[in-house]
Amino acid sequence: MTSLHTAPDSGAYDSAIWKAPSAGVEKLARHVIRGSITVNVVASMGVLHSALLPAEWSYLQQAVALLMWIVLIYASVFVRPRIRVQPNPDLIVLVAFYAFAAVSVLWTSLAAAAIMKSAALVVTTFGAYCLITRIDIDEIVGSTALGLIILVAASALCALFLPEIGVDQSWMHNGQWQGIYESKQTLGFISAYLMFFACYRKMTGQGWIAFLATFLLASTCVIASESRGAGAVAAAAGGLLVTSMWSIRCMRIYAVLPFIMCILAVFLFLYFYVTGYDSIHLGESTVDLTERTFIWQYAIGHFNEAPLLGFGINGFWTRPAIYDYFNQNHGWVLDNYHSGYIAVAIETGFLGYVLFAASVYLFSEKVLYLIATRSIDRGHCALIIGFVVLSFQSNFTETMFLRSTMFTSVLLVAFFFAVCRPVPQQ
Repeated sequence: MTSLHTAPDSGAYDSAIWKAPSAGVEKLARHVIRGSITVNVVASMGVLHSALLPAEWSYLQQAVALLMWIVLIYASVFVRPRIRVQPNPDLIVLVAFYAFAAVSVLWTSLAAAAIMKSAALVVTTFGAYCLITRIDIDEIVGSTALGLIILVAASALCALFLPEIGVDQSWMHNGQWQGIYESKQTLGFISAYLMFFACYRKMTGQGWIAFLATFLLASTCVIASESRGAGAVAAAAGGLLVTSMWSIRCMRIYAVLPFIMCILAVFLFLYFYVTGYDSIHLGESTVDLTERTFIWQYAIGHFNEAPLLGFGINGFWTRPAIYDYFNQNHGWVLDNYHSGYIAVAIETGFLGYVLFAASVYLFSEKVLYLIATRSIDRGHCALIIGFVVLSFQSNFTETMFLRSTMFTSVLLVAFFFAVCRPVPQQ
């Protein structure tokens, strides 16, 4: 098995202008950061069932998540940086995309919700930078996994002992678990991510008992929720990690998959744009992915109204004419694109999608360079690549890009920052 250099991630460093905090203060700050991650995960990973938190109070989840990011940013002041981030093209383009997305609120209706989402995006993007530069990746994974365990365990208990809340009895999802959430998809994807992190922690030294308990709990919820997308994510989770640790060649292949998925998303976009179909036609078969394609075609059908800059962040579904017309034609509306790629294209337009795709391309190129120069810990590299691939796979059917408070969406940005490091010449 080929191995990468396993030196610390770019090394801690001291600057002449950096006044190192005392050991006790830094230790406390690190505990605060780890605790804020766990609370953030619990608060931000999905809309809770209305029986547990009334719909009119759902904003509290976002408020708590945003508060935890502010706490993390403040605590990071007292922790010495562990990773240096260098303003190379990969960092510049990544920051440019998120800055453009945040500024795009200026060409929306400037409703309070849109302004708040833009401000939250700025805070969480900076929070992602502070997170990845202040504490070790393994610490981040441990705190994230703890939050996911709390959520998945609470959902399993709710499904078993409070089925009127934890089991979806609607005609479309009769008997499927949704746990503490409004949607079975939320439970499925959270459980799939927990399976992924459980596999990583086992491969980096966690005991068998803890691994099996976590993995079986998460896999049970994935199966019981019957979320096909989550099932695909779960199946890929372990495979990505195992094969990455087994073969450098596999790791290199996985590194370019995010950019390939960006290209595939463009072809999917063009299919609906050119044909005008509201479903995918394969011979005599019609695929609508549980009516998700109806949303895709409707959003893409409005692309020409704002092709260059897009509708702006939170600026599409908030338009009464757009929202009401879909509702009148289908009898339902979710206020959700159900595709992160389409969300980027519609809200930030052609320019935004080009910046997004360019940042993904530079990410893939930089990861390949880090592997070639052995400038990154092998386990961390496998984790970053695997998480990014799973996130991009999930965004074909769920909207996770540009989510301003959802923790895994911000963690994706943090992992992009993690590779924006200086490396020695090959």
